[in-house]
Amino acid sequence: MPLPGTASCRLFGARFEMPQTWLIVGASRGIGFEFTKQLLARGDRVLAATGSSLSRHALGTWSDIVAAGSGRLQQFRCDMLREDTIDGMVDDLRACGVHHIDHVVLNAGVLKYPNRATDMSYADFALHLHTNTIGPVICAQRLLKSMISLGFITFISSDSGSTQRFLEMEDGFAAYSASKAALNQSLRHMAAELKRKGDDTVILALHPGEVKTDLANLNLEWEVEGQMMPEESVASCIKIIENRNQDDSGTFWTWENKRYPW
Repeated sequence: MPLPGTASCRLFGARFEMPQTWLIVGASRGIGFEFTKQLLARGDRVLAATGSSLSRHALGTWSDIVAAGSGRLQQFRCDMLREDTIDGMVDDLRACGVHHIDHVVLNAGVLKYPNRATDMSYADFALHLHTNTIGPVICAQRLLKSMISLGFITFISSDSGSTQRFLEMEDGFAAYSASKAALNQSLRHMAAELKRKGDDTVILALHPGEVKTDLANLNLEWEVEGQMMPEESVASCIKIIENRNQDDSGTFWTWENKRYPW
């Protein structure tokens, strides 16, 4: 079902003439929700893909987002745990006349805490891999195989997925870290494969920092330093994405505009 005030292939308000088109996958809450807000506020066109209901806070402010859209917001269904909805989103984008997307941001993710390697269940490990790795990679793949031209695909990753800079203090993050490490390696292969094919689509990994979202609302046994609000993180992330070029395809960045080790 469409979110309140939205419907597939329906625009809200006046016809848009925007400089950039963004597809935000995982737009219903947290970082994805903030991407949607900020991009609409600055005048861009946003294709918002959601796989779940809005959070209570998001539901309360969705009407404001629709109003801010002024005809530049469209909503689509896409659940990382359901391949049919990924294919359906791509079909719906084409049916709505989308021929070019400047930026795709794959933000959907899950963190079920704790997920220790010595204790986690088969189902919990599979959940992290399907949501954080398999779903986003397949989503990018299907978009690349569509007739829609793409400029950049940014995967929201995490410093937890770095194998070169292992964070030993992150007790209970085994499944999450493994899923992000697998995502990182998959997107690196994707970037290399596209280069060999002569495809100019730029593939990026981006660590948004320690952000205060529903996903991060955990009772951890260690202190998380440098937490910030989604507004600060996303404002930085947008700048970093837009400052990248084709030479950066297959690289890993942080919200501080620094390269991060794989």
